[in-house]
Parts: sequence; C-alpha cells; structure tokens
Amino acid sequence: MSPKLLSNQAKYKQFSELGDELRGSHYVMNRLTETRNVNIRYFPQQNFFLLSDFENNGQFHLIKIDRAGENVFELNFKETNAFNFVEAINCFVIGANGIYDCSADKPVAIPFSEVFNRDKNTTPEEWENIFKERFQTADIVLYGWHTDMENAQCVYFRNEGKWTKLYSFLNDGPMYVFAEGPKIECKIGNKRIPHKWQEEHFLKDVAKATYSNELRHTDEYITPYNSDFSFFPDQKLKYQTFGALNTLAFAKEKYTTEGYYNPGIPNTFYGTGYYELNMGNNVLNFKTVAYQHNGFGESTQSDIYLFSLPLNYAKESEVGFLTYDYSTNFHENGKKGVYVIKKNSK
Repeated sequence: MSPKLLSNQAKYKQFSELGDELRGSHYVMNRLTETRNVNIRYFPQQNFFLLSDFENNGQFHLIKIDRAGENVFELNFKETNAFNFVEAINCFVIGANGIYDCSADKPVAIPFSEVFNRDKNTTPEEWENIFKERFQTADIVLYGWHTDMENAQCVYFRNEGKWTKLYSFLNDGPMYVFAEGPKIECKIGNKRIPHKWQEEHFLKDVAKATYSNELRHTDEYITPYNSDFSFFPDQKLKYQTFGALNTLAFAKEKYTTEGYYNPGIPNTFYGTGYYELNMGNNVLNFKTVAYQHNGFGESTQSDIYLFSLPLNYAKESEVGFLTYDYSTNFHENGKKGVYVIKKNSK
C-alpha cells in the first residue's frame, strides 16, 4: 500500500463509486451512456451537444444534451427498426424513408418528398440539372456514403423544410459522390461542391491533448497529417480546461503475469483509483477501477478524459463531459460511459 493511500485510507474509502450520479455543493455528474469511446460534438448555432454511438449488431444510439446539461432528445435504433436507420451525418439521422434534424426543438422524422434516380433511369445531364436546381436554394445539402441500396450513394437536399433524395449511379455512371480520406465529398466535372450543414466541433481534454471523437485522436497523432487542418480542422482551435482531474492514490488488488517465460513477475497491477475532480475549487471525489503497468515511473491508467468546449464557445455553456473508456475487460466494473458535469440546481 502506498504511503499516500495508507495515510488517507479512511478518507479515500468514503469516496463514492463512479456511477449514475455524483453530487457536490456546486456541481452534479450524471451518467448518460454505458459504452466506451462515444462520439461527443458541439453545435454552436443552436448551442447543444450530440453524443452518438455505433454499438454492436447494427445498433445506433444518439443523445441530445442542451446547454444546461439536460437530456432533451434521444434515439436508440437496433438493427431491425421501423425507421430503417442508414447513417448519421452532422446533426442529421438518416433512414431509408426520412430524416431527423436533431437541431430542431422537437426532432421528428421528416419523410422524403421526392426521390430521384432510384431505378437508375436518369441521365448524367438530368442528374446534374436536378442537383444544381436544388443546391441553389437548399439550406441543407448532405452527401451520404451509406444508403438503403447496396453500393449506392445519395445526395440529400432540404428546400423550405422538404427533403429530396438523389441517388448516385452505382458503377453505371459518373461517381459524383466519393470518399476522400475520412470525408465524403461531391464533384461535378472538376468542381468540388461543398456540403451545407450545421457548424460542429469536437471537445478536447486539454491535459491529455485528446479529442472527443470516437477514435480519441490526440494532437500527437493528428499533427503529421494536418498541416493545412483539412484532416482534423478542430486542431486549430484553442480550448479552455473545464477543470482538473487528479489521481490521488491507487490501491493494487490484483495482478497479471502475461508473457512467455515469465517466472511469475507481475507486469500489470489492477485495483482502485481514487480521484479528485476540481472545478474552480468545487471538488467532486470518486473512485473506480484502474490499472498500472509494472515499471519505474509508471502512472495509474483509468482511460478517463475530461472534455471541454473550444475557447470561443466556453461562455455559451457551463457543461463538461467526463468519459470513462476503461480499455480492458479484466477487472471490469460496468461503469464505462459518458458522464455530463453540470451546475447543481438543488
């Protein structure tokens, strides 16, 4: 047992488990999801957050959080559902027959008013005319890589609240919609046509230089590919720390001895980590399972991130997010997920 843990054992043992709710004098932390590596984005035009998660077996889960940290809308689609979920683009959730706009106050599925080129009976000239006519007046234009038809892409237009769906040509005509790295783009002739959608940004754990996309990109990973910020535009933003997360102590409880010819020497310790989340001298303490590799100077690992808004939008919401992405199934405690941190209203 470490000296720090030994001298504060009585105090640390009283810490609450990371769980459904953790309440302090000024802040409360509530659990929103039960899975790891959930995508968290902020939409400044309507000042809300979206949490999206593609789970196993075709399940898609989305939660909309308002500026105060309240859950105001939620979708949970399984592989078989009446909406026939296809994909999520920006703040829009797309099905075979309609689209949810999650920026709306009360999102509902709006069916397509018109569908073009489903039977591939449109000529390239007609296709381009349909595109140009609707693009000029549309407030939203989305390029869909996945559709309800195998190997077909789509363009979605919203004109005066009505949605039009324009299929691509599969392999039988021009490839207007295509993948360029992580982006889906549209090109007619030699001209790239930009999408029209809501401004969106990822949050960032400033201390760990990690972003809130599902891959948990770090600055170290992004930088070699991002000289012009086209690979990951949010890296050019400045971020404000939401608070400080400190590891107070780690209690070793189990260990593993993986590796060939290992004579029984522990290589990883598993146990309980004790934490202090400090937000402007307002403190929330908790404990949860963690691990530590055996070796000089190795720190306690819990895969906890504390995500905050870009500096430009820090005054728009006093909400932060803690994610617990515990990356090992050994010593699992079922507490993985996203936790919203908001002002305590009680």
